[in-house]
Amino acid sequence: MVNRQRPDYDPLGVRLGGFRLNGAVEAGPGWDSNVFGRNQNVESDGFMEERGNLSLRSDWTTHAVGVSANSANRQYFSQRRLDWNDWDVGGFGRYDFSADTSLQGQYRHYRAHLDVFNFDVQATGVVQPVAYDSDEVSVVANTRLNRLGLIAQGVYRTFQFEDTVIRNTLTPVSQNSFNTAIGAVGGSYSLAPGRNITTVVRVQDIKYTEAIASPRDSFTWEILSGFDYDFDGVWQARVALGWRQREYSGPGIKTLQGPAVEAAVTYAPTQLTTARFRLTRTIEESIRQDAVSYQRTQVGMTVDHEYLRNVLLQADLFYDRREYESPNQTVSDGVLALTGRYLLNRNASVVASYAYRRRLEATGGFREFDRNLLQIRLRLAI
Repeated sequence: MVNRQRPDYDPLGVRLGGFRLNGAVEAGPGWDSNVFGRNQNVESDGFMEERGNLSLRSDWTTHAVGVSANSANRQYFSQRRLDWNDWDVGGFGRYDFSADTSLQGQYRHYRAHLDVFNFDVQATGVVQPVAYDSDEVSVVANTRLNRLGLIAQGVYRTFQFEDTVIRNTLTPVSQNSFNTAIGAVGGSYSLAPGRNITTVVRVQDIKYTEAIASPRDSFTWEILSGFDYDFDGVWQARVALGWRQREYSGPGIKTLQGPAVEAAVTYAPTQLTTARFRLTRTIEESIRQDAVSYQRTQVGMTVDHEYLRNVLLQADLFYDRREYESPNQTVSDGVLALTGRYLLNRNASVVASYAYRRRLEATGGFREFDRNLLQIRLRLAI
């Protein structure tokens, strides 16, 4: 398994009293065969990418606090308008009332982007990454009463999109900025260690910040039930099925509803190989002016293998389908990604990756396309 402990190669971090400091930086070149995700007038380009992360977390036996920061940046050699700089920073605190009861709060600020080959971005006519800022505050409380586990969660998050100017023409992406509040309560009943029946109820309120977009305001409810089950140490599954419904403030916007699915299956045939399967079906917001939300189905599989103690291999296969109600459109993407990690020592490793993306089908006049992405990076960690 990729995340298993490797005493000879794991970074030690830095002990600072009751805290531990961990961090890493990595950088290297890459090549993108289709930077705009197009079927015609295809352009390729090389780039440099840098990533970094730093975290400081307590090592206390009870309670916990921590802060962390992450960064990922890419600079294209020719198409500089495609450059992006993502980062996030935040912290958390957890208070343990007992071994079974705790309360945790977290805050995080994100600077991120939507890629140029994202279908929503392409549908708006934007030919560069769409940047946005986001602030997230969350509180989670959980407890256990014998076999019964209870959890309650509240999340408030903002999404502030940036307008883009292309050939002196303004694209008002910021009209799609919104704030969302999510509340959830859930319970689990333990049949045996590692074998639980689960239920969760969630509600979500979305308010757009621009008055012109107020008809897009919505309220969503969902309920899912399932199980979290360790069958035999080799097979593990977490499955929840239910129903989700979203109603909008605008009378002309049709209610969006359908099955809700959250599923993950893990298969570990050996101590060196793990396969993970996942399936989710959600409702997400669109930045298109002619569409509000869409139902999204994502299916993925990840296989990781420890070829040698210091040579780790990983393969990802991913399918993503979006279904729009108005206009009635669908789009499906498939992604295959291969990654190899060569651990030189505790502090240095080399990461090489290849990804192939294909637009399998699209309606509304959008064409299918292929994209190849090659990267190699040197990673240094403390």
